[in-house]
Amino acid sequence: MIDTVNPFEQHVGARLLDFFGEATPWQRSLWNVGLCLTLREVLEASEAVRVGALSEPTLASLANTAQVVAGVDPGSGTVQERQTVQAALRAKPRFGGLDYSTVALHEERCRQTYLTHWATAITTSQRPGPETTARAIASHLLDLGYSAGFLHRWWKYHLDHEPGIRPLADIVTEAQGLAVARPRPFEVMVPLASAIRWRSGPPPPEWRDPQYVSKWLRQHRFDISGVRQDGGLLFTVDALDAGAAVIRVCEVLDQLKARMAVGTRRALTLVGQVWVGGETSRQPIDRITRGVWVEALDRENQLYDARSTGGIHAAIELLSHLQTSSPGAAVAGGWAAIEALLSEPNDRAGAAERLAMLVACSFPRAELTALSYEFERRDSSLAAALASLRENRERCAMVADALGAGRAELALLSRSEKAAVMRMTKLVADAHRVLSDVQEYAAIALRRLYRQRNLVLHWGKTDGVALRASLRTTAPLVGAGIDRIIHAHYVDRLTPLQLVARAKMGLATVGTSKGPGCTDILG
Repeated sequence: MIDTVNPFEQHVGARLLDFFGEATPWQRSLWNVGLCLTLREVLEASEAVRVGALSEPTLASLANTAQVVAGVDPGSGTVQERQTVQAALRAKPRFGGLDYSTVALHEERCRQTYLTHWATAITTSQRPGPETTARAIASHLLDLGYSAGFLHRWWKYHLDHEPGIRPLADIVTEAQGLAVARPRPFEVMVPLASAIRWRSGPPPPEWRDPQYVSKWLRQHRFDISGVRQDGGLLFTVDALDAGAAVIRVCEVLDQLKARMAVGTRRALTLVGQVWVGGETSRQPIDRITRGVWVEALDRENQLYDARSTGGIHAAIELLSHLQTSSPGAAVAGGWAAIEALLSEPNDRAGAAERLAMLVACSFPRAELTALSYEFERRDSSLAAALASLRENRERCAMVADALGAGRAELALLSRSEKAAVMRMTKLVADAHRVLSDVQEYAAIALRRLYRQRNLVLHWGKTDGVALRASLRTTAPLVGAGIDRIIHAHYVDRLTPLQLVARAKMGLATVGTSKGPGCTDILG
């Protein structure tokens, strides 16, 4: 385990568990992808330009982002290596050309040594900050294809439960073993509530009859009490962990459902659970949810409005695909919802920047609200005063004032909450600068979503290198931003672009003598 009195290591550990946690709220989630995936994105975008799916300016913008990251990321290698790849990126690599091949070679080498370089970097006096460190490590491992659940368990053990104390750098070095591991085959049994039917010829190769399914489950020592099945599908998929294998099978099942939806009047009916060979328990296979929560619909009692159509209401319908559909449909539907609300006739891509403004404006209230309830439970100096307040806006203002004055008691807070306090203390001290950074982080993620949408719709590419990472990083942000739009629509009667105008003005003036406070940017 790591040293409990080392603040840097405790902060990094807290954020790693935040990033891998299934219940992590949007404002604490991971918004970025890693360096290696960014470089692979550039290579894919170069090919997409050649076939006309992306524009030259889009490639230039992505290459510029990659150039900045490659120049400061310790995982990018030596100074000379960084400078070489930056020069190649600056040239906007042409598909198959020398600069393209240089970027490809650098990405391949980085992947083999990325976490080893980071392990060295965090032992130096010039080490990056804990937030940067945690984001780089977490994004690299998630981008490789590990499931968040597996990584949470792996890091939780090494950070908190492993016998003895050892430096974080040693654990990061060990994690490099995960980074270079190869996918292995997993058997995933998907029992069906009703058997599939086919017209002629042999059955699909994955099909297993009810007797085989029962025998397979017993052979793998699973408890099958209460399981009512009429055959099943046995998949063998290559993945880095069992959770990742289940996610892959979920995507395959979505593809099969799509084929059946247009090819027959029958449906694929599942029992709701799957079993992975070698694991000890069944796993739920409910429809994928990606953290797109628009809670304003419930708060404003608008969940059951079945009469309204068009505008906001159509956007919500489109947004639902981002929550539950297969990756290609999720990207297409999710971006369609954003574009329907926030685009202008001659500037479709600008919807990403506008939504990023709303995300940045929502960030302080979301984090300070969460902290206010923790302080009410654990901080005796603030508990009584917070308990007397009804409005979240008032609670946020009180916590912001306490953080600014250094009056908050932190001893009883969890590591995750202490890390949040550090972020919010910086924000309270310099709201304009910090929120500008938050806006840019969100904009980079949302631009990626737009690129993936274009690859899907203009190239038919449903296996893009950053497709799943884009959904993972942007879905919670989209939900948070559209939640503000829904609230403004029902409570303040504002159109989406009127709300963005408020956000734009608020972000420009926050922290100034006549500007809004960080808890009241949108009014």
